[in-house]
Formats: sequence, C-alpha cells, structure tokens
Amino acid sequence: MENIIEFKNITKKYPGVIALDEVSITIRKGEIHAIVGENGAGKSTLMNILGGEIQPDKGEICYNGKIVNIPNPNVAISIGISIVYQELKLCPNLSVVENIYLGREKESGMRINWKALNEKCRTVFQSLKVEINPKSLVRTLSIARQQLVEIAKAISLNAEVLIMDEPNSALTLSETENLFRNLRGLKEQGVTIIFISHRLEEVFKISDRISVLRDGKYLGTFNTGETNIDEIVTLIAGKKLSNELSDKKSQKTQTENVAMEVKEFSRGNYFSHIDFQLHEREILGIYGLQGAGRTELLETLFGLEKPDKGEIYIFGKKVNIKNPSDAIKYGFAMVPEDRRKSGLFTNMDVKENISISNTAEISKLGFIKRKTIFSTAREFVKMIEIKVRNISQMVSNLSGGNQQKVIISRWLATKPKIFLLDELTRGIDVGAKAEIYKILRKLRNSGLSILLVSSELQEVLAECDRILVMRNGMLVADLPQEYASKEKVLRFALKG
Repeated sequence: MENIIEFKNITKKYPGVIALDEVSITIRKGEIHAIVGENGAGKSTLMNILGGEIQPDKGEICYNGKIVNIPNPNVAISIGISIVYQELKLCPNLSVVENIYLGREKESGMRINWKALNEKCRTVFQSLKVEINPKSLVRTLSIARQQLVEIAKAISLNAEVLIMDEPNSALTLSETENLFRNLRGLKEQGVTIIFISHRLEEVFKISDRISVLRDGKYLGTFNTGETNIDEIVTLIAGKKLSNELSDKKSQKTQTENVAMEVKEFSRGNYFSHIDFQLHEREILGIYGLQGAGRTELLETLFGLEKPDKGEIYIFGKKVNIKNPSDAIKYGFAMVPEDRRKSGLFTNMDVKENISISNTAEISKLGFIKRKTIFSTAREFVKMIEIKVRNISQMVSNLSGGNQQKVIISRWLATKPKIFLLDELTRGIDVGAKAEIYKILRKLRNSGLSILLVSSELQEVLAECDRILVMRNGMLVADLPQEYASKEKVLRFALKG
C-alpha cells in the first residue's frame, strides 16, 4: 500500500525535555493508523508538527512522496491535513455554523449566504447521523456536542488526512459508534485517518495499524490483528502492568458510618428523587450514559447549582449548601469533568494551583505567606508523586495525569472529608490511570469518602465498592461491587 506520510527523524526539544527523539513513522494511504503512548510520550507533539502548530528542530515530513514544509495550520489545511483536537478550539459565543465555516463563508454579493451555509452544515451533521441546530450558540451545547462540532468542522474541509486526537473522550456509546461508522466510511472514500486514543479497546476496534511512542521515542508499528492489548500496554508503560485495576475483594474498607446522605434530591429536568448514602471509607461509583444527570448531580451537591428540592446530611447533620464556599466548609472537594475549563488556572504555575483554594493557610491579615505556598506545594508534589521539573513550572505544560494530580493536591490541602470526582481519568493514559487509582485507594483507606462519576464501565466495576446507575435523571440501581457485572450495569443504564 502506498505511503501518504513519512516522518523522518523528527526531533523536538524543549528546555529540559526531549519531546520527540529521532521519530520515524510511515502512514499508509487510506488506513486508520492509531498512535498510542502515555501522556508526554510525544503523540500530540508529533501531530502538532504535522498540523503546522509547531516546527521540528530536526527531521522532515514527506507528503504524497514529496518533502513538505508546514509552517502554520493554514498550510496544513490547504494541502489536505485537518486535526480534531482533544481540547476544543471553538468560539463559544458564535453559532455552530459560524464555527464550522469560520473564514470559509460563502458570499452572495456583499452578504454571507446563511441559507446555503446552514443547509451545508445540516448535510455534514446528517452524514454523522446527529441532529444539531446550526444556529445554536456553541456555549449552550454539552461537551459531547461541542466535540461533534469539531469533528463536523474537520470533515467539512474534505481533508485527505484527518487527525483525531482523543475525538470521542466525551461521547456516549451510541455517539462513539456513529463516529466509528463515519470513520470507516471516510476510509472507504480514501481518507487517511490518524487516531490518537488512550482507550486501547477502541484502538483495537477501529485501527488497521498501531504505532507506539514512549518518552519521545518510537518503539514500532504493529498490524492490529497481529498484536494484543497486553503487548501494547507493556510497550507503553515500559513494564508489565499485569493488573492496573485493584483487587476489590481484598481492599474493601468502608464502615457503617454514613458520611453523606442525600434525600429526594431534584433539579429541573436534570435529575429527580435521588436518594443514596455514601459511607465513610467508601468509593461509591455513579455510572450512566451521557445525559443521565451524573455531572449535574455532582455540581448541585457542590453548590454550583441550586436544587429544586432535597436534603443533604453530613455525618447525620442536615446542611444547607448554597454555594461552593458552603460545600468546602462542610468538607467537600470536587474535581470537575473538564480540567482545563473548570479545574486548572492555566496561567498559573504548579505551586499556585495547589495553594489557591487553601486561603486560610496561605494568607494572614491580607498578606500572602509565600513560605507556606512553597512548603505545601513541595509536600503534595512528593506525596502524590507529581512529575514536574520544579514547583514553579506552568501547570499548562504538564501531562493530563499530572494536571489531575495537581487538582487533587489542591483539594487535599483543604483537608476534605468527601471527594466528588467527575471523569477523573478522562484523557489519561493507562499508566497514569494506574497511578490515579492507587491514589484513590490510598485516600479511601486514610478515611475519605469518594463519589466517583465515570463513563468508563471497567473503571467503575474495578474501583468502586458500590455502583449507582443513573438513567434519564433517575437513580435506577444501587449495586454492591460483588453483585455488579458489565452486562448488569449496562442493562440498567440502557433500559432502566
């Protein structure tokens, strides 16, 4: 099969880090080629070089048999290369159609032909088998639908090479199936697809070949049908991860003490009549498909939104949580679904991100206690094993797994009793997930109570002592871990 892209000895260095080290990979025309590796392995850096976002220090790219220079994204698009990024790059205050055709608007005389653009936009969404109003403002859409807008934008460019960087991290099972169906259709039309994902089950489901990167080095390319997940995981991690998930039978530590009880909790059309108990030293999972109301439930418990009715009891005492400050006062901590949008201060460094919620400790009489900020940050960098050059490194330059560790550290500094975790391992590689799971078990064993929302069923089954299943805003099952199974949980999630 003819090669469409050849990376030859691509090298990219940053201060103190070699992001890519003499990487040479060939991509065949009309294939779905997966690139896998831990966060920080160099996958996104390589794709950003192909997409013109950054320039290599060394090496060259051959495209359709010719050496090409791609100095910026516009050049990449002009030669037929389009990227769907994991971190959305949309204009939230513009409509869907304005985002998709920004800079490519059709004109009729001196005016934009909105009728033609809207019709063209609907045709793209019809090809994706989704219904999104072209006139809707992007900021009104869920993360999953915003991601579909990004995908539609890339498809509308009629790209010869389509790069998908974690494109389905926020999509439901049915939306993911539709996406894969469309990717296969594009492949049949001759489009080459480069697929980056941490979900190895999906990589094996969709790809023709798999290339592995680790610490900026290229480890090889394998035909998907001639390898298996264990072999790829071993290459990615550099060691055998025989069981990244915990053995629940030997690790249950929950007590009979009820840390939090929720009664008749309801909010609009998001969820209604929610009743459950969270025990001390328990990891309680919440599973459900996109739109089930899981995130909205956590946001309301944390005081980001107000419930229509319902009661919350903390260790038997009824509390009134009007805002996040109240929630923190009663011992709550929350890691949000979208760490970049809602969890991190990307213009601040590691020590500032860790300290920012702990104002009582880091300030006195209006003055910042810089020594406390430094000592607190060093303590948690060591405790949680955050991989940083130093505590003054910008948090935006960390891998996804280490960014999540920073957010966890920030809340641990407030000495919480109850942790609310929303999609904690979204967009995190298999090695980093294992580290995060280890941290969760350590926190639970130290006395914390954890409410974990996750779209990854295997994660919920392996890591949670009990599993709540939500469907259409209702709590439809409360399953002890030993009685839960993939089939049982999915049946409740899909059918109630």
